[in-house]
Amino acid sequence: MTTSALVIAAKSQNPLGSIILFLPLIVLFYVMLIRPQKARQRQQVELMKALGVGDEVETIAGIFGTVTRADDDFIWLDISPGTTVKMSRTAVRRKVYADTDDETPSET
Repeated sequence: MTTSALVIAAKSQNPLGSIILFLPLIVLFYVMLIRPQKARQRQQVELMKALGVGDEVETIAGIFGTVTRADDDFIWLDISPGTTVKMSRTAVRRKVYADTDDETPSET
């Protein structure tokens, strides 16, 4: 085939075939990346709303502390006796739950 014949053949291809090829890739991208990220964001927002006095938390800086005071935008963490730090609620990574013997797997 000559170059002009290849150009004519390329122009005559149906664009619907290309769209059908990329549609599963777009769906896969949504299912693998976007949807889980939205779920994580929703969990983080719920965590920030649920923070209260007495909760033990870990911050994004790796600081562990107990919430001693909370308002709409900030929390105060007691990180050691006599040391209280004011932080943004968005700086909380997770709540820390005490380990119990019931939760540890038994070795058999």
